Amino acid sequence: MSRRRGRAGQAGAETIELVAVLPLLGLALLVAWQGVLLVRGQIQAQSDARELARRAVLCARVAPPLGLADIDPTDGSAVTGSVSGHAELVRVEVRLAPAPILPGLHLDPGSPLAPRAVVVMRREPC
Repeated sequence: MSRRRGRAGQAGAETIELVAVLPLLGLALLVAWQGVLLVRGQIQAQSDARELARRAVLCARVAPPLGLADIDPTDGSAVTGSVSGHAELVRVEVRLAPAPILPGLHLDPGSPLAPRAVVVMRREPC
């Protein structure tokens, strides 16, 4: 009879151990989702940098005014300039503010995890 009681007691302990793991599983899912959002932001920054560089290298008569293509300007910044020593090259840098979902996590646009992209293109002759 003592064998049966031991098995029943162990089953209850396993249930408590499994319930204790649930918060860790939730935190792991939040970290994974945060990673997905950071990758998505990086893809958007690269897309915006390419689009802004393409617009900047077009002839000034044809090119529309520069602005962030798909992102709200309050969420990021774009810097357009020329490469020093090479006036025919255009350098565009886009920095976006990351969207944190983890509690207590605050990332500024200067953070190494913040989405950032740099594109350099050659100007087209007019």
